[in-house]
Amino acid sequence: MSTAIHSPEAQATPLESNELLQRILVAVEEHERKRWVEIACAVVLSLATMASAWCAYQATLWGGVQTFRLASAAKASRESGKNSVTAMQLRASMFAQYVEARLQGRKDVEAFLYPRFRPEMRVALDAWLQSDPFNNPNAPSHPLRMAEYLLQAETEAGRHSLLEEQYLASAAQANRNSDNYVLLTVMFASVLFVGGITGTISAPWLRKALGVLALAFFVGIVVFLATMPICRD
Repeated sequence: MSTAIHSPEAQATPLESNELLQRILVAVEEHERKRWVEIACAVVLSLATMASAWCAYQATLWGGVQTFRLASAAKASRESGKNSVTAMQLRASMFAQYVEARLQGRKDVEAFLYPRFRPEMRVALDAWLQSDPFNNPNAPSHPLRMAEYLLQAETEAGRHSLLEEQYLASAAQANRNSDNYVLLTVMFASVLFVGGITGTISAPWLRKALGVLALAFFVGIVVFLATMPICRD
């Protein structure tokens, strides 16, 4: 029957065993911490990638809105100009001919011209004649100064001019929104860069610092993104 011989060098002391266990625990803890940092970075990178794509999509939509708003503003400007020209043409010399015929007592010319005035002009002309302009020095100088004179072409010109201003303001706002979404896309790309290099850093403190920086940057950008209007056109 043989007896096993144990060498003293082959047996570890309790102190050495305890140190070995401590090193193993530290290695496991470091591995777990690194694993959680990598998981957190992966989550942040995934969210940042989706948010970046969303911002690029919104920037494109707002750019389209700006284009259509500018086109609408140009159309409103053309309509305003056309109605302004029409209004000027309607103030032609027919009124001067009518007044001249009335002063000369030419009833036939007066009767010929009167029914050919536009309805809004006849209303203003009747109100002007009731003020006795040929004898009353305080009467308005012509019917166009009467409150009753409402020319539809002028009203339309004013309306289209207002529409032009509104469309231009809307286009400017759409341009600002598009620029802000482009800026957000660049900022999310920065998060992707910082988060991407975090996993390549060997120093634990630096890896944690970059991970925290990427997370804080990401949260700040998301807060900014939450204040942005969403284009649904």
